[in-house]
Amino acid sequence: MRTALLAAATVGVLFAASNATAATATGSFQVTATVNASCVVTASQAVAFPVYDPANTHFAANDDATGSIDVRCTKGTAPVITLDEGLPANKAGTSSCTTPLRQMASGTDRLPYFLYQNTGRTTVWGCTSGTNSLTMVAAPSNAARTVTVYGRIPMNQDVPTGSYADTVTATLTF
Repeated sequence: MRTALLAAATVGVLFAASNATAATATGSFQVTATVNASCVVTASQAVAFPVYDPANTHFAANDDATGSIDVRCTKGTAPVITLDEGLPANKAGTSSCTTPLRQMASGTDRLPYFLYQNTGRTTVWGCTSGTNSLTMVAAPSNAARTVTVYGRIPMNQDVPTGSYADTVTATLTF
């Protein structure tokens, strides 16, 4: 019995000793981050018109083509897209994006064209925010979204042969 009492007393001392050394303390701290609105635009497909033939095929028909840009924004960001007039050197004088038309150049020769927001080619894509700019819906994620650019060279333009080109810059405001 004495052994049993001694064993019980030893266990009691062990529990008392372990409880005395097991103290804890807690504290809190903040973790913060700021997520800014951000967007990136890249050209994914050029607006490459088929051969323009003003004496035959395009004497009475427009020459249409499409291209695209990819827009990737922070989730929840709704960018406004504008397309500039193209290279200033391609302009024959004061211009806007709607009248006179944007112009491709081949040396000193010019080939006017339009860029549109819709497949029916009824909404000309403007150069400045608020002037036929395109407002995208808020990004559902940061995945790239493809935006189609619809181009048209109007029919029956009296232009010389050549390879015509222009460079248009897309700007996102968000």
